[in-house]
Amino acid sequence: MPSSLSVDIGEILLKGGEERVALLRYCVMSVTLEPVFVYLTHAYRLRPTHGAALALYDVFCAPDAPAKVQALGALPPRNLRLSAALQSIRQQWTRLQSSEEPAEGSSVAMSMPHKNLFDLVAETVRNDPGGHFAQVGAGYDPRLTPQQNLPGGGMSAAQRRFVEKIWRPLARPRLVAAGFWQIANIE
Repeated sequence: MPSSLSVDIGEILLKGGEERVALLRYCVMSVTLEPVFVYLTHAYRLRPTHGAALALYDVFCAPDAPAKVQALGALPPRNLRLSAALQSIRQQWTRLQSSEEPAEGSSVAMSMPHKNLFDLVAETVRNDPGGHFAQVGAGYDPRLTPQQNLPGGGMSAAQRRFVEKIWRPLARPRLVAAGFWQIANIE
């Protein structure tokens, strides 16, 4: 049975080690991916690349994202800044992947994505008192295994379906390919 004491999951995410791995596994198994997004956003800030920006957006923020986070005011259609920034990044990424050189005299410059690109979304997620991030902090017990933290001690059919049909074959490989290697062993 999960603890009734509030846990600082932000501290667990920063501290690292087995405790962070267990928390991330629990988040994936329980389909509460906001802490995973916050963790990956922190990793992105350290090394912002086109591929990482696109993976974070496509997996967690796009209107049809398979693991969309709850951050309504910070995501499309209510806030279009992120999608506009990603459109430019996607164009640059496509050019980089095709090894297409800009035409001589072209005013289109290649630039690295801004390291704070996802900060508004991460802060929205962290600061929502009724959101998934807060719910994980209120209900997660780091002394228990990820499975023991789940209601009933195991995944529901919907949770299992998410892990088997979305996380393992789609979300995780996309994130790992984009440079988030730390997520490779999060089942």
